[in-house]
Amino acid sequence: MRFKNIAQAILPVFFVLLLALQAQAQKTATITGKISNPVSDSALVELYTLPASYVGKSFTAALNASGEFKITVPLAEPMVAELVHGPESMILFLQPGNDLDVRVNAEDFLNSIKYKGSGANENTYLVQFELKFEEEEDYQVLPNNVYKKEGEFLQFLEERRQDQKNFFEKYVKKTPVSEAFKNYAKAQMEYSYANDRLTYVEVRNRVGGLTPKLSASYYDYLKKMDLNLPGATRNQAYLDFLINYFQFKALGDRRGNVEKDYYPIMYKMVKEELKGPAKDMMMSRIISQSARFGYIPDTDAMFADFKKQVQDPQYLTYVQNQYKQYQKVGMGSQAPDFTLLSASGDSISLQHLKGKLVYLGFWRPLCGICQVDQQAYKYFVNQLAEKGITFVQVTVGEELANWKKTLQEKNYPGMQLYSPDMEDQVVRAYEVKNFPSYFLISPEGTIIKTNARRPGYAEGAREIAHLVDQYRDSRTK
Repeated sequence: MRFKNIAQAILPVFFVLLLALQAQAQKTATITGKISNPVSDSALVELYTLPASYVGKSFTAALNASGEFKITVPLAEPMVAELVHGPESMILFLQPGNDLDVRVNAEDFLNSIKYKGSGANENTYLVQFELKFEEEEDYQVLPNNVYKKEGEFLQFLEERRQDQKNFFEKYVKKTPVSEAFKNYAKAQMEYSYANDRLTYVEVRNRVGGLTPKLSASYYDYLKKMDLNLPGATRNQAYLDFLINYFQFKALGDRRGNVEKDYYPIMYKMVKEELKGPAKDMMMSRIISQSARFGYIPDTDAMFADFKKQVQDPQYLTYVQNQYKQYQKVGMGSQAPDFTLLSASGDSISLQHLKGKLVYLGFWRPLCGICQVDQQAYKYFVNQLAEKGITFVQVTVGEELANWKKTLQEKNYPGMQLYSPDMEDQVVRAYEVKNFPSYFLISPEGTIIKTNARRPGYAEGAREIAHLVDQYRDSRTK
């Protein structure tokens, strides 16, 4: 009888512990896997915890002798992550409770990757979607489709969107996926269409094409856009569209001085048009950009309002950290010196460039925005040819042999320098966390502009030229 009483006392405790363990498991995701022909001794999962901020947490595991690994990450909600091994990476869609098994050959990452377990259906879709729509040139705006006339270009976009919808519907009919993932996938289709249509003129101008003639109704589709689709905030296409959408509207705004009030105008529009997480996301991004570009009075005013508006405390912490960051490497401060390997095999330091205006850029080969910038860079340099700027590009995180080979094939403009990884002194000294990042440095070695405008930005060359003129005018007074 005594043992029976003990058992009866233990059982409730056991079930409480079991429920606690189950609850804990639902707040994590586990990725196990095996990498054939590995090129490094580890695998890494980068968890993008805060949309639009590029703030993330890294989780690394060593590969055993068979190339196997296991990584468990904390996860309170569905989230986008990146599986990284050496120079290769793959986007993951993770959800609480996932136990995802990954098998991949490092020599052919995209074509060999296979998933099993919970979360496999969602991530298999991402691989198949990428192979069909992102690897196939016929579905891309660049290099050829952007040169189509308006009618042909819109037909291309509509046909691509319909093909994507058909692909998605056929997949989910046979393969169950979560509601959160359905929202994510739908956002990818809708906002990639909207963004490519919105940036048609900008991209065409950037690659040196003639400005297309547009019908009066070309932008009318924006009036019908739902800016608040559920679950879209984790999708990069949504973020890209919102950035370009509010920039487009701000530049066309006639209620204020856009040149002077660019960020406050966008901030006000975001408050009026977005809701919930998307509103927090974009307000925090605009404040961050304003701080990075040195618009201190505007930033202070927006931040004071943001503290009253924000719903997610993570964004408040993020914006506060941005303030701290740009106080360290800010405009007027001394640019950190560096000594790096050049494409010609010499060592180049910032000190060697003293007396020259320097446009310093940091980029990574696997960064999509960086690739866009590289396509625009030659045109960017030509636009600024009369300003006497020395253009310096620092490639971060590529294998040295691949870097040299790429430079021989691509013939990028400007002075090319090499930084081995994110832990390199120059990356840490300039506090580079986002790619690409650009700095404009005076002949005296002080920073004129932190996070200067990108080559791929439509008004980038004009803004850099304006900064150079401002700097030179200040030196003559």
